Amino acid sequence: MENKTKSKIALGVILGVAAGAAVYYFMTSENGKQELSDVIDSVKDFADKTKLNAEKHGGNLVKRAGEISSDVVARAKDVSHELAKKANTFASEIENG
Repeated sequence: MENKTKSKIALGVILGVAAGAAVYYFMTSENGKQELSDVIDSVKDFADKTKLNAEKHGGNLVKRAGEISSDVVARAKDVSHELAKKANTFASEIENG
């Protein structure tokens, strides 16, 4: 068990050093700065496209949810009216014996 813990610690240290080296590269070299800028631009573009898609399809989802909820309410009313009729019929039958 101790070996697993040491392995995890060693892996964490290696990953930390690699991340640090990557950050150092991106922050110090001109090429790295350009690549970092490109990555940031790509992330912003992706976020913008995602936002537009959410806005576009979000309205459709809200509309469809409203339609479904209206349908469910209408069906619930129909069922409750049917149950009320059956309850009244049953009550009348009991009263009239």
